[in-house]
Amino acid sequence: MISSKAQEYRDELVKKLCDAMENGTAPWQRTWTDGDAPFNAVSGRSYHGINSINLAVQGQALGHAEDPRWCTFDQAKEKGWHVKPGEKGTHIEFYKFDEKPKVDEFGDPVLDSDGKQEVEKSILVKNYVVFHASQIEGITPYEPKARNPIETSEKAERILNESGAEIRYGGNEAFYNLTGDYIQVPERTQFKSQADYYSTTLHELGHWTGHPSRLNRETSSDMNSETYAKEELVAEITSMFVSAETGIPQTQEHFDNHAAYVDHWVKAVKEDPNALFRAVNQAQKASEEILKYERVREREHAQAQTLQAEGQNPEQKTALTEQTIRDMKLIEGETKVFLKPRVDGQQYKGKILHVDESQGYCVQQVGRQSLVVHKLERMEEVPKIGETVKISYGTNNEKAKISLQEERHHGLRR
Repeated sequence: MISSKAQEYRDELVKKLCDAMENGTAPWQRTWTDGDAPFNAVSGRSYHGINSINLAVQGQALGHAEDPRWCTFDQAKEKGWHVKPGEKGTHIEFYKFDEKPKVDEFGDPVLDSDGKQEVEKSILVKNYVVFHASQIEGITPYEPKARNPIETSEKAERILNESGAEIRYGGNEAFYNLTGDYIQVPERTQFKSQADYYSTTLHELGHWTGHPSRLNRETSSDMNSETYAKEELVAEITSMFVSAETGIPQTQEHFDNHAAYVDHWVKAVKEDPNALFRAVNQAQKASEEILKYERVREREHAQAQTLQAEGQNPEQKTALTEQTIRDMKLIEGETKVFLKPRVDGQQYKGKILHVDESQGYCVQQVGRQSLVVHKLERMEEVPKIGETVKISYGTNNEKAKISLQEERHHGLRR
């Protein structure tokens, strides 16, 4: 549910972004340098989705796009900083998920097929005001984090490899083929730079996430259709999110290649302002899909550094909890996590989402909203990420057998 005031803020943002797109200055139409992704100056947490785009645009308007720090008035006060007199804050959105028991018109409980009372879920949109670092007195100068170009290239290579996407090389065009579910790009030597190769291929990987077996976005092969233009917008914003979080650069040539869609983007957004918010939401999900393994790796690295700083052995296995699994954000919603499933004589069918050989476990999606965690020591072999398998446990502590399964998605075998 969106209040009239929240909708007013949204309309203002849409207008700003349409103007920015027409001027070629929208966040996804410019290169992202190290540290450009907006984040909270106090908590250190990055802003996501439409908030990230909104604050990036506002940072540009304030003339301080190089500093991505923001915080609320109260946060600044707690740190001993002071918002400068007369400064106007920027509204961001916060989503609150609410649930209540479902009743019929007579006030009686509405039951599901299992006899349990159904629940009504709703989303409330609230607005908060934040201020840019340039609007705050007492805050320290911003020091962008340095990124090693070699490590950035290695990260880009890992993201492409771990995605499981089929990438074919040859020809003079870059595109994603939905029917064949593959990405086609020219040979690497045909790109002007390594950055241009990664920028282009990751853009196509954004399209790849929309396949029916993954995020299932609406697509069209008609390059003149609004549906095609909207999908291009999703891919461009996805590229921006990935670039901002990883430091993998987007090149000017990349922007030039997609400039033809600007008029379509502006037209689609002006006719349906909520189209922009849908595109950003879809792009956020796409970037989560692309970065999910890299984020797990970064969290494990940060965890190892923390243990080392505390004088503990980073190689020592840490306790596996439901929260550590939830933090991976492998699937959305009210996920059920089974850390100790019944194993004797049990079978589990589903996709392997995560494998951690150092910690000795893997995570399997069983059904739409359930995760099962298996101990690798109880299995005959280590499954591969992305495989859809059946894990069958025997009796008397026999190790589980693993067999590949066919996952049906519009006649495709994955």
